[in-house]
Amino acid sequence: MDYNAYYAEVIAMIVFCVMGIRLHRVGARTRGLPERYLSAAFLFWALGYILWDIPAVLTHDAWLLARCAFGGRVAIHLGTIALALFIRAVFRPDSRWALWFVVASAVGLLGGVADSARMGDWLGERPFEYPSYWVELVANVAPSGWMAAEGMISYQNARKRLRLGLCDALSCNRFLLWGLAGAFWATLEIATFAQEFEFAVVGSQSIASDIAMAACEFVPAVLVWLAFFPPRWYEAWIGRRAATQG
Repeated sequence: MDYNAYYAEVIAMIVFCVMGIRLHRVGARTRGLPERYLSAAFLFWALGYILWDIPAVLTHDAWLLARCAFGGRVAIHLGTIALALFIRAVFRPDSRWALWFVVASAVGLLGGVADSARMGDWLGERPFEYPSYWVELVANVAPSGWMAAEGMISYQNARKRLRLGLCDALSCNRFLLWGLAGAFWATLEIATFAQEFEFAVVGSQSIASDIAMAACEFVPAVLVWLAFFPPRWYEAWIGRRAATQG
């Protein structure tokens, strides 16, 4: 991994850890399931980055690094499942298809990672050796794509309400940020696949793919931070922008 991608993952790890703790406090106060699901997602993702990145600077033991990376994959998958639960709780709480979507994603993720361990592919980077790799890939992309779709649909609906004075500008913008973050995360999963495919074919990874990975790690972390914990200057900018537009 290029240092660009490594530093971006460290930044994402710190941001996700802070956000997970803050959202856990909100969930403990409100006892709301969405906050708890999202807190779990961020904390699992932070744990995944810790297990994936920190051992790499502490040891060169290939056996130990592979097992730590495998633990990181499991943690990140658990975070993705928690994200799917959050999306269902917020956007489709009464939808049966949304429940089955979450179940199918969980089965695909956990089944795929278990099968890769059975095949000895602890890092999950050998796409041509077992079919469950592709199931795991789809299950990885699906929740983020779902989040992007729900965010953008809600953003379009919120814009209509905003023009009628039935929605505030910050809430409308929050849907946009959420949709964009989902799109970046979905792109990250596709970029991860492209990088693994490149490595499987040529035995190395290009600088361009590492830079793309770094961008897809860093940008959505900033977007989600702005969505949930916007600084005052950002709130003021959104208010001014909404006033000039309408």
